[in-house]
Amino acid sequence: MAFFSKGITLKRKVTTVKLQLLETPLPQRVILPLQQYIGEPSEPVVKAGDKVKVGQLIATDNKDNSLPLYATISGTVEDITEQPDYKGTPTLAIIIEGDGKDTREAPHKEKEKKDISSYSPTEILERIHAAGLITTQLVPVPLYTDLVPIDQPKAHLIDGQRITRKIDTLIITALDKEPSLGVNRYLAGIGNEELADGIAALKMITGAQYIRFVVDTLYPPYTQLKELVTADEEETTTIISLNGRRYPIGLAIPLIKAALGREVPLPYGHPRDVGVALYDIDTAIAVGKAVSTQTPQVESLITVGGGAMPKAGIVKVRIGTPIGDLIESLGGFSTSPAKIITGGPMTGMAHYDLTIPITKETQGLFALTHNEIQLSGDYRQCINCGLCVKVCPVNLLPGMLSMYCAKDQFDKAFLIALNAGVVTMYALHEGPWCISFGMQSIS
Repeated sequence: MAFFSKGITLKRKVTTVKLQLLETPLPQRVILPLQQYIGEPSEPVVKAGDKVKVGQLIATDNKDNSLPLYATISGTVEDITEQPDYKGTPTLAIIIEGDGKDTREAPHKEKEKKDISSYSPTEILERIHAAGLITTQLVPVPLYTDLVPIDQPKAHLIDGQRITRKIDTLIITALDKEPSLGVNRYLAGIGNEELADGIAALKMITGAQYIRFVVDTLYPPYTQLKELVTADEEETTTIISLNGRRYPIGLAIPLIKAALGREVPLPYGHPRDVGVALYDIDTAIAVGKAVSTQTPQVESLITVGGGAMPKAGIVKVRIGTPIGDLIESLGGFSTSPAKIITGGPMTGMAHYDLTIPITKETQGLFALTHNEIQLSGDYRQCINCGLCVKVCPVNLLPGMLSMYCAKDQFDKAFLIALNAGVVTMYALHEGPWCISFGMQSIS
């Protein structure tokens, strides 16, 4: 394991410790945006007034970088209109009014369960695409395009030479993007039949020879993962333990550095440029389920928490459920929230509209109290101590970025990060949150 000296160790109170599964009722209404990833939106194949079942195709993929969309509850299509999506952007969405019956589309049945090795890579990719799976990084893309990326010659040329190399290592991580999230930790701790199938499928597609499980040292050993290591007769599977409270070690670039000692070339690099394919346990299980059962993704596991949330833990929720309805199903706010965040407190999006739906992108929902946030008025003048430079995982100058952002000169802050040659992976590929890292939420 390599030494990861950057980042900051967050306090234990922000680390998810309650990983029990919380039960919630079926939503009465869902809002399903036609675009829940970076790419082209889906094309509706239903209209207002149509009856639909759970798992029924309601929008088809019309471009190479779009995905099919399926009904997540049974009922009637109420409307197809613009609604705010996960990030609050107006997006065309299909609204379904539920009938409470949860009637499901007849599942596709194979004559007998087949071993993953009996499928061709093309069959596996087709089933991953048909299930509508996306990656779970900060900026999600269709999973099948990440597994077999569209060639980007400008992004993979340095001094005129391609830097893309053969993948030799598949990392399956039990770490979430930040310590407050806990879905992958939860899934690593329970037995799941689809995990082994998903790993086998990902290994076949990527061509990786070695498998590395990355786990959190703060949690007990995961029996499920140990059994998979023992079952590997070729002895190419091992477990690596990292401190999950060391933010941002859960993100792709720092995790690869900490686990393997390999540095992804920035600004245009990708894990495959250092011979690595990295996916979390949630994705591996989804792949296994898509390949073995051919069932589309209609629900997600997300982490809920925060002082204003009535309960904390892991929730299985139907995609498209408005966040307000989910909170009500858990018992309503325990106290008046100061901020509501979809995603995690470090990397998520703040919202004021409770009609925002849970989408495939959503990995958490937090209702924070005034004691859990820092207001912009609490901003303190930089004293040039240099601590932010010391901890920044991509060697930015957060003090300069903070100064420009405090004066609303975001264009200059962006140029500094761009000139540093490291803005692309974190700010363009994975969102603007890098400029708030090590500072006081200035983004």
